Amino acid sequence: MVKQPGKGIPREPAHVRAAPSHADPYPFYARLVSGKPIYREGVAGPWIAVSAAAANAVLTSPLCLTRPLVNRVPEPLVGTPVAEIFSRLVRMNDGEIHCPLKSAVAAVFESVSQQRIADLTSHLAKKLAAILRPEEDLEGLNQFATALPSQVIMTLLGVPPASFSDVAGWMGNYGAAATAAVTGVPQLTPAILQAGAESSTRLLNLFGTMLAALPDDDGSLLAMLSRQASLSGRLDAGMVIANGIGLMAQGFAGTSALIGSSLVALARHAEAAAAVRSDRSLLMAFVQEVLRFDPVTHSTLRFVASDGIVAGQAMRANEMIIVTLAAASRDPALNPVPDRFELFRDDRKSMEFGVGVHACPSALLATTITEIALNHLLDRGLVYEGLEGQVTYRPSAHVRMPVFGP
Repeated sequence: MVKQPGKGIPREPAHVRAAPSHADPYPFYARLVSGKPIYREGVAGPWIAVSAAAANAVLTSPLCLTRPLVNRVPEPLVGTPVAEIFSRLVRMNDGEIHCPLKSAVAAVFESVSQQRIADLTSHLAKKLAAILRPEEDLEGLNQFATALPSQVIMTLLGVPPASFSDVAGWMGNYGAAATAAVTGVPQLTPAILQAGAESSTRLLNLFGTMLAALPDDDGSLLAMLSRQASLSGRLDAGMVIANGIGLMAQGFAGTSALIGSSLVALARHAEAAAAVRSDRSLLMAFVQEVLRFDPVTHSTLRFVASDGIVAGQAMRANEMIIVTLAAASRDPALNPVPDRFELFRDDRKSMEFGVGVHACPSALLATTITEIALNHLLDRGLVYEGLEGQVTYRPSAHVRMPVFGP
């Protein structure tokens, strides 16, 4: 875990990849935004897009891909079961295959009503809280924030409840291997790769079995994805299985992190917290401001497909661009007075879910789960005051993941 400033760490992150796990990276981001909108890190390092305009230009550029043309699957993963999932994910594909994939995934999310998500989340929150008692200790709070979104998403997908614990563990191992291979944080070790490969095999087998057994009238997300794939006529069972698993990979950690960041925001912003406490209908606006002010996804990668101009800069094929979404959301050109937490902010804009063809379609799912989780914790009398002094952040090059502890 990363310590707070004043306890042996620098006041500023050393670079943008160190920012998500820093106690307070936002003065660093503000300094970057006040400089060049996009710059080169060193002589041959990656490009860093920091302004809202530059981030938008990169994310919408036809020259920019989510993976490089060469080594689209990271070399250590090639030939492993991890690659069977990774290589088929909608967010890891561009070009001809991306359009039917993205259309299928987007259609699935659009077909799930907010009320269905809210009712399921409320039901599972009550069950989990009765067991974990998150208002009583920080470990229970961490477990609640982790388990609730994962159980909601697994239920929506049709994963049997008896498999919840196993699937959550397998997803953690898959995610650790894939993240380490892509970002180097944590360092990819043989043990991490082996655990990821074994867990990926189990996930592929389970989802293959689930897919084969789906009745025609099944209302799960996996069934919806399968039907959308059939309509496209271009997506096979392997694509359906991988992207069913991908819905979990994208939703588990990100939504858990959003719950944690929202709790930190309640602790740090007393005026907004008081307003939310007296009027729970403001919770969604509160969560939306958290996404802008202290987001989960701090950066994302793009790779240049061929020589050309991107965000006003001449770039060469295969060069990497780190798009700092968290800095862009704090750009004054996007949001006036960006360093002030404003519950009633007019025309709020956030880069959390991206823009362009790879914009994440799961915003409603993540924000609804978080809203219900916060409402439930407040109902149970959670004392959030002081949590800002009891939070650290998991090491990560791209995602800000709060963990509470003494």
